[in-house]
Order: sequence, then structure tokens, then C-alpha cells
Amino acid sequence: SSGINAEYGGYGKNLGIAFQLVDDLLDFVSSSAEMGKATAGSDLKLGLATAPVLYAVKEFPNELGPMISRNFAEEGDAERAFQLVGRSEGVALTRELAERYCNSALLELEKMPECEERSALASLCDLVLRRSN
Repeated sequence: SSGINAEYGGYGKNLGIAFQLVDDLLDFVSSSAEMGKATAGSDLKLGLATAPVLYAVKEFPNELGPMISRNFAEEGDAERAFQLVGRSEGVALTRELAERYCNSALLELEKMPECEERSALASLCDLVLRRSN
């Protein structure tokens, strides 16, 4: 029914956002070997200001603001931004936001009847939050 689709849609949207937020923070805390790809600010090197950066700019607006505006294009921008994010609360706040999105996903599931599928979907939230790559 359309009600079931809407509830699973809300679950999927919230879980997907949580997954992306965790992916963003892993760019700052995981090694290349763990991730299976080049990390250590790879999003910064692509010119992307992800959630940890956007939180960090609140603490370092004069330094990060211009770097974000120029998409980390100047020599040393990505490395300096990476350092500033590391000194900020950006990663911790991003993790908290991911947890809130997972909690919202779980609330959407509570609208559904209890079944094996619902339990399996609920366990995905924990996997998303605990992933290291």
C-alpha cells in the first residue's frame, strides 16, 4: 500500500543520509587500507565541503570559509582544511547527526508491523553507525 511505501521511504531516506554522513566522517578518521580507497581528505581534494568541514567552519570561519569558497583549489588548502577539521568538533558533530538520522529511520520502522524484515532493517542502522569503511 502507499502507506507502507511512504514509511519505508522515510526509513530509506534517513538511513541513506546517515550512511553518507558516516562516509563523510570516515574521510577524516580512516586509513586508506581500511577504506579500500585513498582517504585522508579525498573529498577535500575533490573540492567538496562535507558535513565535518561545514561544522568545522563554525570554529574556524576566517580560515575555512575562503577555502570552501574556492573549493580547496589553492596549494595546501586540502591539507590545511584537513588539519582544521581534526582540531574541530566537526567529526563528532557529524557522528551525532548520523545517529539522529538513524534514530529517525528507526522511528519510521516502528510504524510497521513487527516482522523479520523490520528487524533486519533496524539492524542496518547499527551497521551504518559502526562501519569503518
